[in-house]
Amino acid sequence: MQTAQKAQKTYIESEVTTATPQKIQLMLIEAAIKNIHRVKRFWEINDREGAFQSLTRVQDIVTEILCSLDMKSSPDIAQSLASIYMFIFRKIVAVRNEEDRGLLDDALNVLMVERQSWKEICEKFGMKTEATKHSASFDSKTRDGSERKEIKPKAPHIPTTQAAVWDA
Repeated sequence: MQTAQKAQKTYIESEVTTATPQKIQLMLIEAAIKNIHRVKRFWEINDREGAFQSLTRVQDIVTEILCSLDMKSSPDIAQSLASIYMFIFRKIVAVRNEEDRGLLDDALNVLMVERQSWKEICEKFGMKTEATKHSASFDSKTRDGSERKEIKPKAPHIPTTQAAVWDA
């Protein structure tokens, strides 16, 4: 492995191990977007194997996001997020070749919106102290009529090597 690649891997591992759950969510979304762009580049050079590997990475990332949703503490919000990521997942799974570019673009467009949302969440809550950084409050109406809903993301459970592979 080249020195630059080792340095990048070390940097990514450090970013993941010190990131808040919100930042990890953003990193996963950005990795999915990056791999979608890779699929398109591989299609341009007619590298089907490279496109397939990048597409598989996107599927793995979206699966990880879906599996990490905490359905117990905030079921309404988690279900809403699950619907978004299931839409993305179905689009990605349906992609077979370059002729399915529209499906890939649909998934990419939704991921771009999600990335912007999570960037805003990170900006708003990313600077919390150690004691409060693992929760975020969102203004919304809940079933009981209260104005704020507390979200407590699960602790990061993504092995650093796996996250490094997704972002590489």
